[in-house]
Amino acid sequence: MKALKHLSIIFLAILAMSTAHARHENCKTKPKCPTPCSCDIPKPPESSSYNQSARVGVCKAKGAFVTGSFIYWEALEQGFYLYLLKNDQSNPTRQEAVNITYTFDPGFKVGLGYNLQYDDWTTYVEYTHYHSKNSFSKTRPSWATSQTIYWFDSNDLANEYQANLKIDLDILDLELSRSEYRSQKLIFSPFWGLKGGVIDQSFTFRAIFSSSSISNTIKSDSWLIGPRIGVYTKWLLGKGFSLNGKAAGSLNYQKFHNMHASFQNMKINDDFVVSPIVEMLLGFNWESYFDKNYWHFDISAGYELQVLWNQNMIIKNRILSLNSNIDSGKLTLHGLNITARFDF
Repeated sequence: MKALKHLSIIFLAILAMSTAHARHENCKTKPKCPTPCSCDIPKPPESSSYNQSARVGVCKAKGAFVTGSFIYWEALEQGFYLYLLKNDQSNPTRQEAVNITYTFDPGFKVGLGYNLQYDDWTTYVEYTHYHSKNSFSKTRPSWATSQTIYWFDSNDLANEYQANLKIDLDILDLELSRSEYRSQKLIFSPFWGLKGGVIDQSFTFRAIFSSSSISNTIKSDSWLIGPRIGVYTKWLLGKGFSLNGKAAGSLNYQKFHNMHASFQNMKINDDFVVSPIVEMLLGFNWESYFDKNYWHFDISAGYELQVLWNQNMIIKNRILSLNSNIDSGKLTLHGLNITARFDF
């Protein structure tokens, strides 16, 4: 009996030593994983799975990303009719109403975002810088024997007309969003936040006569702030390619100040309006993880449109000088948007 007891103890001791040795050998010879287990690229749902997070996830992520955009926009503003030409003052048979011409100008956007741990929400702030300059010059045609200038009174017939319009737009957008699957190939990122910034405008019209000239420079500065809501969309096509879009709207309290006209030294009192702004974008996107999924990069190109109501307060000079009721016009910004994003 004692011999059996001793044999049992020896057997258990050998078994314990063998197990410990096996564990040691397994630990020693286990190959090193090239990437941590959490570094896999996030997979889309295998079936329709609504609200599953679709945000970018890189290995050992700091949760931050940066964006940069090149924009090439045209700024179109209502209300800038310059003058009216007639071939006869009393009974004209030919007339021409001349508007200012617009050109495309470059600008940029820069943004910084951070992925929160709470329910996969993302915060993002973006700054838009766009300064537009439009110049106009035209010689009076030989058939025109009468004129009406909208920006000042003149009985003399001008030989040449010139105009310059400058629009400086600096806008800051703050967003809180959540990127989620709406189907296996469709991603929605609804967001809400704030829009704020400044929009300054300056307009000069000049009529050049035989031996003199008359000009009028009108200036308008403004700042705005208001709530903003919208959604980003992405339709996955495969191989990293996708269709992307954006639709957003904001309702802004806007104060116009420092408004004056140089002709007859006209000062215009401050004004306050509520200005809706609508934003839309449609384009193509390509994205990829790289360096064992430690980084993520994507680039997109598309057409962007923004419509800002109640922006042409410069036209108030015409309202006061002509004693007429003219609505302040919309400002429309549209053109190319090329954006790159880098997650780290």
